[in-house]
Amino acid sequence: MRFPLFDLDTLQSPGAAPSWSPGGSKLYVMAKPAPELARVVHRLDECADHRPPALLHSPIQLVGDRSWLTDADIAAACRHLSRVRYAPFLMLFDRIEGGERMMLSGGNRNCAAQDFRLAILDALFGHFERLPAYDATPHMTIDDHGRGRPGRLLDQPIAWLVEEFMLVESVQGDTRHVEWGRWRLRDD
Repeated sequence: MRFPLFDLDTLQSPGAAPSWSPGGSKLYVMAKPAPELARVVHRLDECADHRPPALLHSPIQLVGDRSWLTDADIAAACRHLSRVRYAPFLMLFDRIEGGERMMLSGGNRNCAAQDFRLAILDALFGHFERLPAYDATPHMTIDDHGRGRPGRLLDQPIAWLVEEFMLVESVQGDTRHVEWGRWRLRDD
């Protein structure tokens, strides 16, 4: 893996809005829970109801902003991501972190997800020289406007076996995702 991994000009504190972005749509590698589990998460009191459950996801890595990513960049990212080999892994969230954004978190319980992110970074560096800085802590944002509300431990953890990942464009201001690619995780 090459270093530095990220543009040094884009480094930011975890959970902060990206300072490099002109506000366009963002391209992410992400994992989404099954629709049934997404509906369970969506029923949490802290979850924003203005976004449909199908948009809930756990971001693995921000690839960039659509204002400068070309269709050729997306095609290259898809080619490189299709070569990722990684076993399915458990994603577990046992708390809601409060503050400016409300997020599901598992503390340090998601080591496999962090390790998977390294495989994703390795694949993306097959095309991109650098990527935007991004908080590597596995999480799921459930409300972008937390308004300083407190967090809490969940009565029962939310967990799922991540068996696939995808490359998704989160369309700014349109409350929708455009899926550019989807790949199954497998042991081989």
